[in-house]
Amino acid sequence: MKDSTLVLGFGGALLLLYVIDKLIQAKKNAKLLPLPPGPKGLPIVGNLKDLPPPGSFGSKHWLKFKDEYGPLSSITIMGNTIILINDAQLALDILDKRSTYSSRSQPFLGGELVGWKHNTAFIPDGDVLRHRRKGFGRIIGSNTAASQFNGLLEAEVAHFLLHLLESPEELQDHIKRSAGTMILKLVYGYNAEQTKQDPLIYIVQKVMDDLAEFAAPGTYLVDTFPILRHVPEWFPGTGWKKLARQWKRELTETVEKPYAFVEYQRAQGRDIPCYVSRLIEHSGDSTEEVQSNKWAAQSLYTGGADTTVSSMGAFFLAITMHPEVQAKAQEEIDRVVGRDRLPTLDDRKNLPYVEALVKESLRWHSVIPLCLPHTNPEETTYGGYRVPKNAIMFANIWYERDVPKFQASPRRERLIPRRWFTHNPDLYPDPDVFRPERHLKTATHEPEPDPVRFVFGFGRRVCAGKILAQNSLFLNFAQVLAAFRISKKVVDGVVIEPKVDHLPGALSHLGPFETSIEPRSEHHERLIRSLEERFPWQRPDSEVLERMGC
Repeated sequence: MKDSTLVLGFGGALLLLYVIDKLIQAKKNAKLLPLPPGPKGLPIVGNLKDLPPPGSFGSKHWLKFKDEYGPLSSITIMGNTIILINDAQLALDILDKRSTYSSRSQPFLGGELVGWKHNTAFIPDGDVLRHRRKGFGRIIGSNTAASQFNGLLEAEVAHFLLHLLESPEELQDHIKRSAGTMILKLVYGYNAEQTKQDPLIYIVQKVMDDLAEFAAPGTYLVDTFPILRHVPEWFPGTGWKKLARQWKRELTETVEKPYAFVEYQRAQGRDIPCYVSRLIEHSGDSTEEVQSNKWAAQSLYTGGADTTVSSMGAFFLAITMHPEVQAKAQEEIDRVVGRDRLPTLDDRKNLPYVEALVKESLRWHSVIPLCLPHTNPEETTYGGYRVPKNAIMFANIWYERDVPKFQASPRRERLIPRRWFTHNPDLYPDPDVFRPERHLKTATHEPEPDPVRFVFGFGRRVCAGKILAQNSLFLNFAQVLAAFRISKKVVDGVVIEPKVDHLPGALSHLGPFETSIEPRSEHHERLIRSLEERFPWQRPDSEVLERMGC
């Protein structure tokens, strides 16, 4: 009893000191430029009640702030500032052009306790980030560099088509397997299981599910009140401590296990060309460099798997709902490529409609609708507003509605929004409609803004694998459309209308939907089956992991 009283008393004292510090800071800030506008907060806790409700779609919640406060708004939680950017031009100006805002905030739970602070997407701006990005750029950062993996992409897409032919009803499982297989082969030279659950694909899917749960702002109170980390685990409401230990174990597996596989293979004289083997060739063997290599590889491993799953799912749903898009794409493929082979990346420049389809897929369903948060290591100003040190900045790329121009006061610069995000009806007429034509130039139509400009992030934090991602999506979309017919499922004579349901989370997936997938003809079925001879199945490397004791 004495111990518990002592702990509670100590915790209460720490909380009191924390509150006093924030109140002193707030008094100092009152003499400075104002924060961007936002709702009035409560004493001490600030805008805690203004965070998205659990289970809600965060982008739509934050959109309400644009209607009330303009394109740039803010809230404060216990003295910590969150800034919402609901305008694309502002996002490009703030996050793309100004290195001041290129750093990353690191939530206490996910960053410190779980360990995501070492992942490239979450490390602060500085030498480590520049070193990592230089390595990415050398191996996958240009069209020429990325083209070395074209053969690998073709083989894995071929296997995806074969799986789809045999069991189209297992579409989601095939997408997950294909995305995981492709990224594991590319990064680690690892051949994944094709007929059962692969241990490395399973663990990365689990880790990405974990990330989606805790990465959204306001999900866990310990990120808002870091002082809660001192509360003992037996205290009610501290179940997150046990979860964090479990998530850390799983995250560590994604870092250590596949990298150990590459080292084992190299020691056995089987140095399979892949990202990690090239990374090892260009670096030393110090503990620091090895750890950096492990996390650089893990960053590609985790960053490429789940995002591809989300984009592929959106493609199949969109084609199911819009048969006219499928018909136009197939007409182009048949006319340019013919019916006796499948399109390759060499055909890309001659398939503008399919290329537009890739862009439309990225626009229609943004995989990370709030982007990952940026932050600034030093206090600065923008548009007459104060941006406190370590403010968390989110760009809401998902959706914009037409609102009156934001009128700044005379003491501030005038912020005039030029609306340019993925679902803005001013720039994308009928934004909820999947329409690839919007990205094509004709005599009467200029292409609508290219979503690639912002769906892969901003500035120094732009996705390092975006060229590979676009190559993969193009090849998947083109070959699926060339070989299969996708349509609405019919059950007992009733057409099942698919529903667009965007699930909540930092990484957005679509909800389950029904679809029908079948070869376009017997000729196309034979064409698909012939892929097995060109791209034979490889023996899975899970057997090697077992020998390693992993």
